[in-house]
Amino acid sequence: RIHRFADILATGLTQKGLALKHSTYFDTLTIMVDDKEAVLNKAYEQGLNLRADLEGAVGVSLDETTTREDIVALFDVLLGEEHGLTVE
Repeated sequence: RIHRFADILATGLTQKGLALKHSTYFDTLTIMVDDKEAVLNKAYEQGLNLRADLEGAVGVSLDETTTREDIVALFDVLLGEEHGLTVE
């Protein structure tokens, strides 16, 4: 389930043009972003905790508590609210 959510998140992000630093993963993604500070600020406003100590990227780790709503919230933060993606 955790890896499936990570796969859904990775697929949606890459379909919308974001790059992942690594092509293999289980529960953690490193996402390359243009404006890291803006992404971190949006995440903070949404109550999401992203890994911030990566150059030009943010990290996302999923676990047993991750929900469908969390994945959609991550899409919103990373892509903007008009992304058109769902977990389904």
